[in-house]
Amino acid sequence: MLEIIGLKKSYGDNEILKGIDFKVDKGEVIAVIGPSGSGKTTLLRCISFLSNSDEGIMRLDDYECDMKSATKSEVSHLRENMGFVFQSFNLFRNMTVIKNVMEGLITARKMDKKEAKEIALEMLEKVGMLEKKDSYPDELSGGQSQRVAIARAVALNPRVILFDEPTSALDPELTGEVLDVMKKLADEGTTMVVVTHEMGFARDVASRVVFMADGYIVEEGPAKEVIDNPREERTRQFLSR
Repeated sequence: MLEIIGLKKSYGDNEILKGIDFKVDKGEVIAVIGPSGSGKTTLLRCISFLSNSDEGIMRLDDYECDMKSATKSEVSHLRENMGFVFQSFNLFRNMTVIKNVMEGLITARKMDKKEAKEIALEMLEKVGMLEKKDSYPDELSGGQSQRVAIARAVALNPRVILFDEPTSALDPELTGEVLDVMKKLADEGTTMVVVTHEMGFARDVASRVVFMADGYIVEEGPAKEVIDNPREERTRQFLSR
């Protein structure tokens, strides 16, 4: 469904991604793990065109583009099919919860307000945030904010949702409520790529785990296999910590 071939990205002389080949099939949950600085977040930012790539080909179903020279219309088409959940939520602080979820439907999907509101209410119920629909982000806990951010991403009905360490900004007691929502989405067959430090989630919810280090994919395979019996020494070192 989504395939990345030969992705490279440098900042100045610092080569962050050194030729990444990456594939996600429909309905898969891919957990991307690895030490800080291994290129995990840069991978997601390049896939979503939030950062420019130096090299790489992207295929989304039967649509293909050169990631370095993608036109505005190509980027727009690809972004329409992706959701992104940031570690810092990125909610509009001047909008209520329901308006945060409606905004993308109205502006990006050109949907009328009545239909957008119906979808937003449905999505907020799905993540357990319906009772907070008229609250503002500053009135929410971190876990509640992240659940709203997930509702906003799911509302657009993208083919794949990218999660950049969605629980790293949360207190431990709030992490569970967000992971529960993500597990529910996984059970419903939502295609997800999740950069995470939550090894329990990676092992129990992901279909595959990708271990990155030093700008490369060092190891990938079925989640339980990689977490419980890693083949590569570099993976074993990381997991033993």
